[in-house]
Amino acid sequence: MNPRRDPREAIALDQDFAIALVNQLVVPAFVLDADCRVVIWNAACERLTGMRAAEVIGTAEHWRAFYRAPKPCLADLLIQGRLDELRDRYDLAVGEGLDASGAAHVEGWCDMPLLHTERYLGLDAGPIRDAEGRLVAVVETLRDLTERQRAQTALQLNASVFENSQEGIVITDTSSRILDVNAAFTRVTGYPREEVLGRTPALLKSGLQDDQFYQEMWHRLREFGQWSGEIWNRRRSGEVYPEMLRVNAVKDAEGTLTHYVGMFSDITDLKDAQRRLESLANYDALTSLPNRVLLSDRLHQALANAKRRDRLVAICFLDLDDFKLVNDHHGHDAGDRFLVEIAKRLVRTVRGGDTVARLGGDEFVLLITELRNTDELDLVLERTLETIDAPFEIDGIPLDVSASIGVTLYPFDDADPDTLLRHADQAMYQAKQLGRNRYQLFDMEAAANVQHHHQELERMRRALQHGELRLFYQPKVNMRTGKVIGVEALIRWQHPERGILAPAEFLPLVEQSSLIVDIGEWVLHEALAQLAEWSQKGHELNVSVNIATRHFQHIDFVARLQAILAEYPGVAPERLELEILESVALEDVEAMRAVIAACQAMGVRFALDDFGTGYSSLNYLKQLPAETLKVDRSFVRDMLDDQEDLAIIEGVIGLASVFGKEVIAEGVETPEHGVMLMRIGCDHAQGYAIARPMPADSMLDWLKGFEPDPRWLLGRGGQGERFDLPLLLAQYDHVKWVRQVIGALDADVSALPLEDQAEQCRRRFGVWLAGVGRDRYGELPEYAEIERIHARMHEVSTEILRLRVNGQWEAARLQCMELIGMKRQILAKLDCFQRALVDGKRA
Repeated sequence: MNPRRDPREAIALDQDFAIALVNQLVVPAFVLDADCRVVIWNAACERLTGMRAAEVIGTAEHWRAFYRAPKPCLADLLIQGRLDELRDRYDLAVGEGLDASGAAHVEGWCDMPLLHTERYLGLDAGPIRDAEGRLVAVVETLRDLTERQRAQTALQLNASVFENSQEGIVITDTSSRILDVNAAFTRVTGYPREEVLGRTPALLKSGLQDDQFYQEMWHRLREFGQWSGEIWNRRRSGEVYPEMLRVNAVKDAEGTLTHYVGMFSDITDLKDAQRRLESLANYDALTSLPNRVLLSDRLHQALANAKRRDRLVAICFLDLDDFKLVNDHHGHDAGDRFLVEIAKRLVRTVRGGDTVARLGGDEFVLLITELRNTDELDLVLERTLETIDAPFEIDGIPLDVSASIGVTLYPFDDADPDTLLRHADQAMYQAKQLGRNRYQLFDMEAAANVQHHHQELERMRRALQHGELRLFYQPKVNMRTGKVIGVEALIRWQHPERGILAPAEFLPLVEQSSLIVDIGEWVLHEALAQLAEWSQKGHELNVSVNIATRHFQHIDFVARLQAILAEYPGVAPERLELEILESVALEDVEAMRAVIAACQAMGVRFALDDFGTGYSSLNYLKQLPAETLKVDRSFVRDMLDDQEDLAIIEGVIGLASVFGKEVIAEGVETPEHGVMLMRIGCDHAQGYAIARPMPADSMLDWLKGFEPDPRWLLGRGGQGERFDLPLLLAQYDHVKWVRQVIGALDADVSALPLEDQAEQCRRRFGVWLAGVGRDRYGELPEYAEIERIHARMHEVSTEILRLRVNGQWEAARLQCMELIGMKRQILAKLDCFQRALVDGKRA
């Protein structure tokens, strides 16, 4: 008979068995008692969490295996009755988290800090109750669902990418039957998903690719498992569009083909942008004509064809004459529209296979191909010039321009394309030099001249940059008062090899280039800076500056002048006088009047230079607000010999008086010029008889030593007094005759024309003496004495020249002394004639 076992021993035995059983489970598990302390932590749980049982049994620290901060586990929530928190803390699984027995089934991410990684765990917790139904413990089992969750997430992501991709995606089976398409496929092609399932992508074919294209595609798919490229397909609407397509063959783990995946994007916008870029790269944006790039390509093709077909090719460089004036006077918008109209006319003028290109600005190139002879070219060019010369009208404004065309012919000019264009450009430049509105064939001699011009122009540019230019100053004086009234700034080039160069030796090189504007502004800066320096030294002078035509007509001239004046606040603008050519001012009186008025509003004064040499008009002179007229030196130089020049000067002085303008004569080379000018009403003058142009550092010394010529006293009577003009000319002829006779002593014996010149002066004086002089002054006692002395002087001058020819120098010089003495006697008696006239003794 077996003894009966103690019930307490049975319970202890059951507990030990349960603990041993849980510890041996391959499923990670742990047990918490009613106080949430760990009772069991099996080996599988140790492996899953990295926490050893010895560290956690008997404690409530089990949370450390799952979280970085204290946080209840599922078992804790069951023990503490906090089941309402399940939804907030976990992803609920089967049975909405709880089953009928009170067990909980949830899923969620745990930090697993001891393993330094996150795990997605499936958690199952069930209550353990005693015989009375009291909760005495909770057992929690753990399942690692991380890989499953990541795979599921990846599948969801792939599905999202598939559906939301901006690229169209199509999936087919191995027979190319469509299994699925995404929304982008429908958006691009217009085909809904249900309409394409079971069909092949061939329904998208545009017909623009041939069978060879598709054969190559399938070959690469079979050989390499992928293909990519550009293809043209057709939308459901029938519209053809370009797409970029990538096709991949998909295989399973065993390498068996399972399906194909195609991904594509509509590149219509890209193609449009590409076409726009190609247009910008090859065509002029304003006129839509071919630009330099496309012209170069066509020129290469034309030369190759010409060589093969034995034809001529003409490269014609066309530049509009005076197009800058269109922009300056009417604005750039009108200029652009004008260029567009020019382009249209040129395209209509040339033949169908020819090219009209625009290089920029108002420069065009005509590429005339398939020429059999030069006569065909002449017809095209004549028609082109007539087309350009035909009337234009922009916004009701008539515009009149012409063109200069330079031409070179291949293969006569057997050069490369770039050189051919350069030769045509050089020929165009020569056409401009020859008068414009014409065409000129390229020749090597002209090219050499053009190249030399460009080299000289560049050398001039370096001279400006390297400080080789200088300003000289020529004084201007009031001969009647003997006062210096100002200076004219005159440019010089301090050439490193050739020394000081006058303006005529270099300015013509740059007058038609933009460099003349830079030089003009440099002159203004230098002149104003020099005025400021002289002012600091107590000399208040005025300065006149010559302004070139291109500079004065520049659209920014007024604004730039204002800016330059602002740089010299110590110099009053009234001390600056700008000299412009009369011919320039009369080109466009209204425009020039506006510019002059704008400058005068700042205080700047104006002078019309070379007055009398242009197409002067009383009406124009009335409109032009210049304060001063400058009598050109060509009239002043010969005024004592040429009655017509003297009459012109008298006319200019009269005009100046009528219109209230000052007048100044340039080119006064002798005191007699000054005397004559004062007698006819011009007191202001400049010229070699006063002073030659000099550097700025010599100017102050000249001012200190300046004294008016004593002979000017002869002309210092009141303006408007009575005087005998023929008498003045007779005095000058007499002096000039004696000077030429004496000068013959130092001349070459063979230079006997000097004798002829002296004889002409003597005869003119003799004619006056026997004619007008006798009529006016024959009754005066001085007249008979002058006749006697003049006859003797004729004998002496003849003797002097004879002695000079025979080499008798000393004897000739002695005769010269006698001649000079007689000259003085005659001048004194002639002056008596003039005084007699002033006193009213002769009519």
